[in-house]
Amino acid sequence: MMRFLPCYQVVESMRQGMEPELAAKDAISRIARKFPDFMGAVVAINKDGVHAGACHGWTFQYSVRSPDMDDVNVFTVLP
Repeated sequence: MMRFLPCYQVVESMRQGMEPELAAKDAISRIARKFPDFMGAVVAINKDGVHAGACHGWTFQYSVRSPDMDDVNVFTVLP
């Protein structure tokens, strides 16, 4: 993943106005186009706390907790 810098790509896409979900999917799809057997994931969160994940090759889970939540929420991202 270091070759494609997906975290940088996500941040740059969001800086240009893309929503976290689209930015994450775009970053992962750039890698998957070159390496179809790739397995990986990224999580994106913007300054407003909107979050999303994207993955390729496996089902990915990530957890979120904020001060206004009573407990941790687990989100599942399908490939």
